Amino acid sequence: MQIYVLVPIAVETMVAINSDGLEFLGDLGGRITQVTDDICESAFLFQRLSFLIQRYNAVAVQGTFAHTTSEEEF
Repeated sequence: MQIYVLVPIAVETMVAINSDGLEFLGDLGGRITQVTDDICESAFLFQRLSFLIQRYNAVAVQGTFAHTTSEEEF
């Protein structure tokens, strides 16, 4: 039985990730690789983070616009 633990990670979206952040994420990806035996896990981790940051930024931008039409018209 596998137990998954979700750990929140804060990422600054206005600047690049610094060396300490890259080291942490690389270490995390390495640990995930050890558990899953999949050498692509580090790359998948960075892809997931990139996708989530872009998704959140889109939600944040949409939240700045006033709703002029109802949701039913979409």
